[in-house]
Amino acid sequence: MFDVAAPRVNGDGSFAGFIGSAIDVTEQKLAQEALEKVSGQLIEAQERERSRIARDLHDDICQRLALLSIELEQANRSLNGSPAITNQRLREIQLHCAEIAGDVQALSHQLHSSKLEYLGIVAAIRGFCKEFAKQHQVSVNFTDDNVPKHLCKDVSLCLFRVAQEALHNAVKYSGTTQFAVELRMVGNGIQLRISDRGVGFNVEAAKNERGLGLVSMQERVYLVHGRFSVDSGPGKGTRILATVPLASEGAGDLRHELNGEPASATGAAA
Repeated sequence: MFDVAAPRVNGDGSFAGFIGSAIDVTEQKLAQEALEKVSGQLIEAQERERSRIARDLHDDICQRLALLSIELEQANRSLNGSPAITNQRLREIQLHCAEIAGDVQALSHQLHSSKLEYLGIVAAIRGFCKEFAKQHQVSVNFTDDNVPKHLCKDVSLCLFRVAQEALHNAVKYSGTTQFAVELRMVGNGIQLRISDRGVGFNVEAAKNERGLGLVSMQERVYLVHGRFSVDSGPGKGTRILATVPLASEGAGDLRHELNGEPASATGAAA
């Protein structure tokens, strides 16, 4: 129930009673809970699909491209007597195949990070920052401080996806090539900070337009009972801050294994 009451006074200023109202907000609360549950289910389904695509890319396409690169190298060695232009063309094809294999592998890591599963959140984000910087030819300075190696799967995945989304948005919109990613222990939680000194943007306008991936990042953090904030403005750069408690039991029923197989689960980016 939502109750509102206001005092009522007589003409001489004496107290005469209250005027109030009571509204049943049960349906509103149930709708809000249903929306939160659906959001968790959507993110869980997205993660399962990402894991499936990652396995297909790594186990099938990457292996076939690697084999093709070896075959082209062997063909190049057997054509020593061919004209120089033929050899040069074969070398270029081999280089292109190697580049494609590298790009597909990088995509696989973005969709599903094996480092996150086996080495922990610090190694996963550090590796992603390195690959991301190389792929986009930018500088990403990653630092960490006193972060536990093994965290709750929901927390680890949340922070990893926020780092991914924030960096992709930063490269696309900031207009700069210098970025900083910080991961550290703060009290009984983990804090992730992504910042740049780019052109910045109007935060309220971005939220109203549901752009820049803010909705996706915010939803992920809220599902693990964390806090999410964005500090930016035109010409002031951007700072994204996500703080997640280490204990996140019951966080949106987001219960899934990092390999994409759901484990007793009930289960958006711009």
